[in-house]
Amino acid sequence: MLDLLDQAYTVSEDSTQLDALLESASSYLFEDQKNAVIAKNLPHYADLDPHLESHISRLEDFIERRADDEKLGLTIGHHAQMIIAANGRVLTSNDRAKDLFKGVTDVFVDNLPLSHDSVTALREITREIAAGVQALERVIYLQVETDPPQSAFGYCRAIPIGDDKTGLHISLSYFDWSPAIFTSLQSALGLSDSEGRVLQGILVGQSHKEIALKRNRSVDTIKTQAKAILRKARCAKMNELVHLCTSIAYVIGLSDKALPAAMITEAWITPRQGLHTLSFEDGRTMAYYEYGDPKGHPVLFMHGFFQGPFFLDEMKRDFMKNGLRVIAPSRPYFGYTSAPPASTSFDATACDDADRLVRHLGLGDNILIAAHHAGANHAFRLAKLIENQVQGMVMIGAGIPLTSEHIRFMTKQAKMLSVASRHAPSVVKLIATMGMKTYRKKGMKAFLEDHYAPSEIDHVCTHNPTMQPRICEGMFHLVQQGVDAFVYDGRSQLSDWGDVIKAVNCRQTWIHGRHCHIMGAHFIEDYVRSYSNHTVKIFEDAGYNILFQSPKRVVQSLRDAADWT
Repeated sequence: MLDLLDQAYTVSEDSTQLDALLESASSYLFEDQKNAVIAKNLPHYADLDPHLESHISRLEDFIERRADDEKLGLTIGHHAQMIIAANGRVLTSNDRAKDLFKGVTDVFVDNLPLSHDSVTALREITREIAAGVQALERVIYLQVETDPPQSAFGYCRAIPIGDDKTGLHISLSYFDWSPAIFTSLQSALGLSDSEGRVLQGILVGQSHKEIALKRNRSVDTIKTQAKAILRKARCAKMNELVHLCTSIAYVIGLSDKALPAAMITEAWITPRQGLHTLSFEDGRTMAYYEYGDPKGHPVLFMHGFFQGPFFLDEMKRDFMKNGLRVIAPSRPYFGYTSAPPASTSFDATACDDADRLVRHLGLGDNILIAAHHAGANHAFRLAKLIENQVQGMVMIGAGIPLTSEHIRFMTKQAKMLSVASRHAPSVVKLIATMGMKTYRKKGMKAFLEDHYAPSEIDHVCTHNPTMQPRICEGMFHLVQQGVDAFVYDGRSQLSDWGDVIKAVNCRQTWIHGRHCHIMGAHFIEDYVRSYSNHTVKIFEDAGYNILFQSPKRVVQSLRDAADWT
């Protein structure tokens, strides 16, 4: 557990270390990962582990602070932190501050390797604290006189330090100015290209001589351009200019103007097209989507885990052509549907929400229930509840109650999440929290590459311009409210729902991709035929992404089922 937590804190500061965290989680969960043999000393938690939850909460706070820093469009360094007495003496500091300042304990701010202006700024704040100011919170610009010099933001706030005294806590983030910020600053200040390059040198701490040498210009030319920059910025001194530039960078960063285009377009927002909502008496809201013919045969679609209630455009057109009214509700924690009243009531709330939607829409007695992937267990719970209204069911790449044999077949990451969901849900939450941090930074395409790498037939879908947006939308739907859907829907999938599936007697068709790398087609064939005569169709040219790989055949399966009598 200690190694797992250590790796999690490492990922909070360095997102490239996610693989190491996954390896540590695997070691914690398994004695033999290949054969899915669970570690003998693995504690079993029916719900979240309070000890691990406290660490996850701290990690989330730290990630949020780091994300606020990165909104500036700057490359942020690790946080160095110090507590300084009102007389300017450094009382304590963390390891990063010691590394940055070459040992800072038992010295005064005057002795820190900071520029004269930086020391003056800190001294002014400590004088305010000495004068009795207690509600102080300020961001200042600092220049650390390392080789080469480093620019930094210092987040300063007054804190009690014992004996009714107040001190200064400073959290310092040093950074490198990004090219996007330089371009925006040049435009904001109305500088020429040449002046913009001189400003770059000034902001990274270069002297006029160093800038001149780098640009192959005379020092006098650089001085003239520096004066022109001051004039255009309406600043009297270089220190004022740097303060102005950091302020502009902050504003630009918050408005996203300086962020890379890929980060702007990839907002991780669940789509609203086709969205409807249903409000309940308890204040909760259920979100659902509608597609196809408003007067057509009702199909209640229970979405998957990674792939949500979204369809290819050609499927939407085919729903209309085939007279199908597809209603796709979002479960609690997904998309825009409220969380359940209590986490322990997740399954019951998901089923009750769907039942209330059926009654609200007046869907009648010929409802076709379709389930995709992990929506299967919820579909069967609902079918059991409203059995007199269900005409039949179509299971699309759907799961079945899992056994250890099924888990052994899965990919490495699927095995890990399956075992953690069943035995240690807080580990799922930890992995999901740190994974979201990593892939929000790397981008959704990077996640798709990693997630679908084990399956060539599914990996191709991530590069298909028609399929990829829908796959991404499913992920956004999963994490819209954070990582709780990972924990509670994952746990629902791993619960024992075998009795529920066998209690539903309506007609069913199961369609599955031969090359699904999460749930093997042979498992589906064997399981369904072990207890029923329901139809099982295996699509030889499809995998996990069967919904998008075989859209025509999926719609036709729904249409055929709608005609059952």
